[in-house]
Amino acid sequence: MSFFNARVFIGTLLFLAFIVMLVTSVLLYSQQHDAVIALIHTLIGAAMILVVVWHLFKNSKPLFAYLNPLNKHMGKVSLAMPLAVILIGYLLASPFFALPPAMQVYTWGQTLKAADKADQDKELKYVERIITPAEASGQTITLELKKGPYFMWPQYAFWLETLDGEFVQPLYVTEKIATNNFTNKVSKIDPEQVFNEHLLIGENAIGREALTGGEDAKSKDTRMRPESLPVFLHQLGVQASNGFYLPTDNKLVVDGFSGATMTDNFIYSIQLPTSLTGQYRIRFEINHSFDYNTYYSSDRFPDDPVYSGDGFTAQPSLIYQAIVDFDHPSKLQQMQLIGHGHHSGKDGDVRTDLSNFTTALELVDRILVSHSL
Repeated sequence: MSFFNARVFIGTLLFLAFIVMLVTSVLLYSQQHDAVIALIHTLIGAAMILVVVWHLFKNSKPLFAYLNPLNKHMGKVSLAMPLAVILIGYLLASPFFALPPAMQVYTWGQTLKAADKADQDKELKYVERIITPAEASGQTITLELKKGPYFMWPQYAFWLETLDGEFVQPLYVTEKIATNNFTNKVSKIDPEQVFNEHLLIGENAIGREALTGGEDAKSKDTRMRPESLPVFLHQLGVQASNGFYLPTDNKLVVDGFSGATMTDNFIYSIQLPTSLTGQYRIRFEINHSFDYNTYYSSDRFPDDPVYSGDGFTAQPSLIYQAIVDFDHPSKLQQMQLIGHGHHSGKDGDVRTDLSNFTTALELVDRILVSHSL
């Protein structure tokens, strides 16, 4: 007695595959492309093809009889095979010659997809800012930033440097970094409480329930945040009187390149003072307070006075980079995430291990770079 019946196996598998293919075909036809649905459709389709080949091999004799138009079935010459060939030929020719009604079916499907996309997509709004310094004659660099879901009021900076890491100039710096104007008086309600998740976004966000105080715009008691953008601040190379790398004692180094934090998607263009030749790298550093996680918790570095201080340092700054060649026409390119800065700003090194980062990786969706010749 056999425990495996090939006919039952083939029939059952083809029936189940047909049901799945039918559902996924309708979804792919009527809705925006979904990678998971497409993968299921492809895998089931591949399995279906293998079973069909097996089925045809087992039934080759009747198949060849069907393919012979001169064979008689039930005593008559059959038109089934020629009609099947004509139908397949029509379907293959329709996309090339826009044959009706096949193209109307296609158009209807595109209409359904367009309606689905309109329901899913959110309107994107961009703020545009153009900086043209006096007597500037160099190339114009354009930076387009599309924010991620955790982008609220981060600190960030764009700058230009050589491939050897020599600082050339800032491109854009948020105002608080440029002036070291951090006057936030937020403090913990419970000094012993440990934060190990994002305080402001998410199902478990505790925000105001765990913090007290707020920003005092009239206060002159500013705090120093060397951990905010340590890679940029060390490249800037300006030290405060206490040794921290901050532009406190020399604000002129970033004059003309700073402004309020742009909290929407933005397109930023700036013309360089003089024309440059060869390859340079554009870097972008971003950091956001209060984005704790299980690794970068508030008690991770208890003996570090900066990390455990009043800046609510959490996940360190992230560094993005793109290489531009001023000798060749600009190619729109995406900046790549290359690492992170020191958690308390002790140095300007870029660390490549990002395994302990979570929500900080979603501060930015993408950054596109281009330049004029």
